[in-house]
Amino acid sequence: MIYVGVDIAKLNHFASAISSDGEVLIELFKFTNDAGGFQILVSKLISLNTEPDSIIIGLESTAK
Repeated sequence: MIYVGVDIAKLNHFASAISSDGEVLIELFKFTNDAGGFQILVSKLISLNTEPDSIIIGLESTAK
């Protein structure tokens, strides 16, 4: 499995990915809260060359 953590915010988000063994697969990076930013996230996930079913994405809940 690959675990992707995303820290969400109003304008920019941060994400990174690790393997089940704790190996960092995608170093922490910043992306914008728009279509272009999410395309960057998707491109990085595609670059892992793995089945989508083996990726788990976790987001923090937002404060209100």
